[in-house]
Amino acid sequence: MTFYSGSSGSLLIDGKKAARVRGWQISTSIGMLDTTSLADTDRTVTPGIRNTSGTCEVFYYTTNPQIKESNSASELLNVIIKQRSGAVPGQAAETTPVTFRLQINDGTTDGKYLEVEAYLTAAQMSMAVGEVLAAQISFDVNGAPVLVNI
Repeated sequence: MTFYSGSSGSLLIDGKKAARVRGWQISTSIGMLDTTSLADTDRTVTPGIRNTSGTCEVFYYTTNPQIKESNSASELLNVIIKQRSGAVPGQAAETTPVTFRLQINDGTTDGKYLEVEAYLTAAQMSMAVGEVLAAQISFDVNGAPVLVNI
């Protein structure tokens, strides 16, 4: 029997492997609709709307400050944090969806994965002595997953 740990995971952002990932998490829940009628003695339910959301934590890094390279944290932060459009303080570019592939590398060619289209809902960065700078990103999935192989 094989168990998987954090080193077995990977994250792809818009089809590109995220370079430095601390971790990811995804959660799905189904709201239940009450179908109990007046004659029933016990509550009955039927499945309602499914909701999927998640988080990921990616390191903010550079190997050479003079060369612009792929920095997954920076790319995600620029999706959610937008500079204002012109002189109007309340206007900025619209946010766009991001495709995440949350993957478990199980030794097969494609691994196990869940691919979703999501909107980023929160981003957090903090600087602390003795800690590596990372961005914590939260997201809500838009609709059903694009691909599922879990």
